[in-house]
Amino acid sequence: YRENAQRLSRIYRDQPLTPLDQAVFWTEYVIRHKGAPHMRSAALDLTWYQYFLLDVIAVLTLAAGSSVIGVFLILRSIVRKIFSGRRQDTEDLLRRKKRT
Repeated sequence: YRENAQRLSRIYRDQPLTPLDQAVFWTEYVIRHKGAPHMRSAALDLTWYQYFLLDVIAVLTLAAGSSVIGVFLILRSIVRKIFSGRRQDTEDLLRRKKRT
């Protein structure tokens, strides 16, 4: 564990600039590029429901719900077709028994 921690520490500390030099560089970079609008996150232009992907979640939920309802209706139709024939057969048998 100790060797692994030391190895990771060496990797982490192997940086071309010190943290202070990096802060100075990025501050100067933003000043040179007048606020660096090209580095601005596009998420700032999204509406709140797009940012939280609620529009995508709504579409996927509707698609899944429609699929489930469709499968349910198809299965219900198949079951009704299967058992409607049996119901007539049993009704015919009951009528025949009553006649005798």
